[in-house]
Amino acid sequence: MKTGTFLMLFLSLITTCFAQKRTIPEAHWALVDQYLQSQKNFTGVVQFAEGGEVKFSKGYGFANREKQIPYSDKTLSTIGSITKSFTATAILLLLEQGKLRVEDPVTKYFNQVPDDKKGVTLHQLLTHSAGFPGVLGDDYEAVAKEDFVKLAMETPLAFAPGTGYEYSNVGYSLLGIIVEQVSGMNYSAFLQKYIFAPAGMKTAGYDNPAADYGLLTHGYLKDGSDWGTSKDKLWNGKEPHWHLKANGGLLMSANDMAQWYRALRSNKVLKPETLKLQTAPHVSEGEGGSFYGYGYAILNGGESIEHNGGNGIFRADFRWFPKLDLSLFASSNDANVRLFRLNDEIIQILLSGKLPEQTNWQPVSMDQFPANDRQKTAQAMLAVLADFSPEKATAFVEKYYSPGIVERNGQERLIGMLQMLSEDSGDNPVKAILESEGRLQLVLPAQNPGAMLKISLTFLGDQVDKLQAELEGN
Repeated sequence: MKTGTFLMLFLSLITTCFAQKRTIPEAHWALVDQYLQSQKNFTGVVQFAEGGEVKFSKGYGFANREKQIPYSDKTLSTIGSITKSFTATAILLLLEQGKLRVEDPVTKYFNQVPDDKKGVTLHQLLTHSAGFPGVLGDDYEAVAKEDFVKLAMETPLAFAPGTGYEYSNVGYSLLGIIVEQVSGMNYSAFLQKYIFAPAGMKTAGYDNPAADYGLLTHGYLKDGSDWGTSKDKLWNGKEPHWHLKANGGLLMSANDMAQWYRALRSNKVLKPETLKLQTAPHVSEGEGGSFYGYGYAILNGGESIEHNGGNGIFRADFRWFPKLDLSLFASSNDANVRLFRLNDEIIQILLSGKLPEQTNWQPVSMDQFPANDRQKTAQAMLAVLADFSPEKATAFVEKYYSPGIVERNGQERLIGMLQMLSEDSGDNPVKAILESEGRLQLVLPAQNPGAMLKISLTFLGDQVDKLQAELEGN
């Protein structure tokens, strides 16, 4: 589940018990607050709801530093690519109304579709399996609807429709255009009437008359400078242009997202059978155990339904655990905040009642690497990532992974994870190696310009027992 041009992905191959519905003890909520208070650079909001009720909701730092306006659950911020969940919901509402089918080809909605795209269906647009590229222009570049469609149709596909996966903002903007065409309504008006109003999301939307945009958060770059607000950028009146519209950029508060969780659990917007279709694991996101449904990433066989978003400054994260009847929403306005990893950690605090261990990383001399058997394991992993093949990955898993990690995750998933890491790192050489008790961290430049891939290995003996990977930056 990528977040537009910028990617920050946290993958933790550890066992988490989702199978049993439980009530989170009050002491665990207090631990979450304690942990967030300890994150000195965190600015944003974290909100949990359980059983349909908000159990924890707190802002940290300032939404506007100059005016000293605190972050709160009423703060308005972009939710980034979580917008795709609402675009997909709009398509499925039109399905329920009998106005379209997900099997429809795009030729039903667009003229002059070139031969390579005539087989593209709405299902493929919804699941990022149509082959359209990620982006065709800057989020705030002016582009008319007709020009955007023409540009999309003229751009070569990455693969034949239905034969691959490529996270695509372009595909979701095309879906937004289809929403307008089929409904006869503006995209924002359709969402307001059929999604936000029924769900009770009182301040959601690109431009909601009920929203107080004095509460709209400013974004802050890594050097602390003020990027401004989403509405300070070039928009097409009250909405973004089509490089962003319908694929990202919706504005709302944590309280709005709590209402969305309530709508999901009680089927206020979609019928149960339609929601089941939306949250089915339709297409693998890369053989790492994550699948894409219609506007959501589906993890752990549907135990976790989620989407995140960001532009390298703002980040937002929504996670719904249907069997636990639990939801998380968090957002941040600081480019230095590693929001997605932070959320992984606080989920673990809630479920375990334990604070994460603090790791004191120390640099490893590159001149002496590999100096021991664990470092030789890391060296073998780097060789697989630099020149991936299923055969090499299989041999690595069989020799260097512990029986426990294989039992918890399965060999196929672990091989798929190595493939994803290889794609993220390419053949870039390792820049740094860090060491702590029983752990190593490998730092490599990522394929995304300016991004770094951090792979943390926890050992049992000389074998890898846990793996965490984080792709951060832009």
